[in-house]
Amino acid sequence: MAKNYNIIRRRVGIVDLLTPKQANIKGYRLTGAANFDGSFATLMTADISSGYLDPAINPVVLHAVNNVNAIRIVFNPDTFTGAAGISDSKHFWLKLVTLDFSGSVVNTSAAGLVITDSEHYGNSRVVISGTAPQGAALANSQQLDLPFTTQDIYIKNEEATGGHNLYIAALAGGGEQQVAPQETLTIFHGPMDTLFIRGSGGTAAFSASFTNYLPL
Repeated sequence: MAKNYNIIRRRVGIVDLLTPKQANIKGYRLTGAANFDGSFATLMTADISSGYLDPAINPVVLHAVNNVNAIRIVFNPDTFTGAAGISDSKHFWLKLVTLDFSGSVVNTSAAGLVITDSEHYGNSRVVISGTAPQGAALANSQQLDLPFTTQDIYIKNEEATGGHNLYIAALAGGGEQQVAPQETLTIFHGPMDTLFIRGSGGTAAFSASFTNYLPL
């Protein structure tokens, strides 16, 4: 599943994103969670006619975007700390949910990582961790959308010795690589923007870290 939104600006207190308008879609809902394997809560629903601007953000600090074919959503993560457990000072995960004119869900995107303002500058490695779902094949993997300019990825299977193997792929139709318990897979090439993860025979705890390719 291709990523269907683009974060055009990430600064302290600001997440500014665009998503293309789609035929027969009236609402563009963002859900958020502190981690990809957590429970995602609704942040807001942007209407096709108006987009969404968080009342906590002064519009004067935003630059103009002249794109009539996109929906713009701008918010401060701290506004939704209580509802979704996300924070401006920590990276978090988003999903985009599209709604038709009756209000029914049409599609839900994969979980996408939103890094902090400071993490954009490449001064340190970004670290994520969680649990990969059980899956018998690549088609059963969970897709994680990473920041587009990602490289030098280290992925460790955190399962105890004798636990479940972790399988990793970078493309929906690509080959998988097995990571045994307590082993680390290193992917040097970049940029990469997606990981597909699954555990074999059960869920698999893992951690991953990466740096930014051409940090802003």
